[in-house]
Amino acid sequence: MSKELFSVFQDGYGYAMILVRGIFLGLMINTFISDSVLDKKKNIILSAVVTVEGLVLFSLPISTRGIWTYISLITVLAVFFFYNRQYMPHIAFVLLLWTNVFYVWFLINIVTNDIFSDLLIETLNYSSENVMDEMYGRMAWLFVISILLLIVFSMISHCIIKMICKKKYDMSWTEALYLSVYSIISYFMVYMIAEVMIVPLENEVFILFDEKKDLEWMMPVLATLIFIGEMSAIATWQRYRRLKEEDLLLQEQVQEQGYIRKKIEYTEKYQEQIRTLRHDMAGKLMILKSFLDGGRYKDASKFLSEMDIELSSGAVKYSTGNAVTDVVINEAAAICEKKSCIFDCDFSFTEDKGITAIDMAIILNNLLDNAIEAITSIPADERYIRLSGASKANFYLIRIENSYDGEVIRNNDNGIISKKKTDPDLGPHGIGLKSVASIAEKYLGAVDIKTEDRTFEVKVMLQNAR
Repeated sequence: MSKELFSVFQDGYGYAMILVRGIFLGLMINTFISDSVLDKKKNIILSAVVTVEGLVLFSLPISTRGIWTYISLITVLAVFFFYNRQYMPHIAFVLLLWTNVFYVWFLINIVTNDIFSDLLIETLNYSSENVMDEMYGRMAWLFVISILLLIVFSMISHCIIKMICKKKYDMSWTEALYLSVYSIISYFMVYMIAEVMIVPLENEVFILFDEKKDLEWMMPVLATLIFIGEMSAIATWQRYRRLKEEDLLLQEQVQEQGYIRKKIEYTEKYQEQIRTLRHDMAGKLMILKSFLDGGRYKDASKFLSEMDIELSSGAVKYSTGNAVTDVVINEAAAICEKKSCIFDCDFSFTEDKGITAIDMAIILNNLLDNAIEAITSIPADERYIRLSGASKANFYLIRIENSYDGEVIRNNDNGIISKKKTDPDLGPHGIGLKSVASIAEKYLGAVDIKTEDRTFEVKVMLQNAR
């Protein structure tokens, strides 16, 4: 291979490395950010823009080492600043992880290149006239080996990350910084090694691995430790997020159960008051009847005017067949009336299907709470909530439909986020619907959500638990 052809091959090696990294960036973005936030087409465009930046910088006749990292980071952060600021911590972490995988490969590649270079030089026939052409040809093979190693290492890294990140969680800046520590360490390590690996002196050239042979085995170990540390940090973060979500869900359910129990206690007290009132009224009506039978109409009139009748204005409007669900539905109906919202209900429930009243109340409470939250953001003349629930064969079907403003906020896992429910660590979340889904799963059921024409519809199917 001639020197000119080798120079072309060397440039091709640089372009190929950038292309491989560009493809790997797209895979990393897809691993951590859902299609609902950045679909495949936009992901490909973003990755292509970053790749083109790298190709342009590489083709410049001046040294641009390390500049691509900064420009790609600025580009992607700028895109998400205007496109979706909520995911800026996410994309910043993805960019740093992307560079970290490359730096780990770089540390390993330094050693493998040094080993193969020694083997190639030792086996050269220096007495041959074409020794330089032969050397250029062998160096070209080193480039091929390096690219193959980059492809293999990138794919292995992607598979490991995919195995660890089973769910796409949202991310705060604090979490992004924590997860990027190993990426920052690897950056400075590579920078320092690149600076001292080959140093030109006055009469000679200082080559690090020639002077420090023990570094050849330390470099792969260092690279492996950095990679393991990064993967461990991601796995820890995933586990933290999962436990935090489960804990929040449990807290929500416990709070709802306590809230519903208080409602039941209040209902029982209310019913006791009604029974006492009926008993008192029976006695007073007997006295009134005796006045009327005796023709003492003036006494009867006076007695009626003095009689203290205490009736609750909050009469039960909807009767479902269960005291617990009665409380939840009638309270929602009262709120709807205050908010000038049409409330239609065709709901009946008994516990003979093996579904407990507490679980049913939690489902209704969450669905109605979300619906009431949604209708408050639209004009009064557009507000409505329709609730239905009935047994069909071995199933119990719940359907709730409400008007809303047409805006649906989703998290990174494509779940719907409540606009009012927040957590200091998780931020806005949709724990209510997750609580409904958890109960549906308990009864071997499912939850179906549809949003169309400013109508939000949720269907919950539960099976007989017995």
